[in-house]
Amino acid sequence: MTTRQKELGFSLIEMMAVLLIISLMTGVVLLSAPRGQAPGKSRGQDMHRALIQASEDSIVKGQPQAFGLSEEAYYFYEFTDGEWAVKTETEWPEDLTVSFYKDDIEIDIPEEAVPLVIFEPIGLSTPFSLWLEDGDFTMIFSSTGDGRISLEEDQ
Repeated sequence: MTTRQKELGFSLIEMMAVLLIISLMTGVVLLSAPRGQAPGKSRGQDMHRALIQASEDSIVKGQPQAFGLSEEAYYFYEFTDGEWAVKTETEWPEDLTVSFYKDDIEIDIPEEAVPLVIFEPIGLSTPFSLWLEDGDFTMIFSSTGDGRISLEEDQ
């Protein structure tokens, strides 16, 4: 063989080295990827972000926002033209127990949603606690009326 023919292509050792590097990089990516979450817990965290957003929107837009719930879903409202208008509606995940409290008194979940928590443009809100429970976790959303929403998670 001539020198030119030996230089064409890759040797077996070079191919194995490339495969080893690719395998190591794949392992690092897979180990650093976030673990999956229970769908209910993920939706609860989405709800927490939405509650915070409603509180901030009331201040930024200068008009009240609200949160309401029913047996089937939860809602976010905006106060426009003298009445509450639904902005978003999200159904509850299956097998979820929902409890709502005002002043440490459990409020029955209404069949039809109404605004239960009002976020005022001056930064205040209705004090409340909202408990979401299923077999794997408990999430407690609460506010003392200062417009901040806290989230406690228990597994």
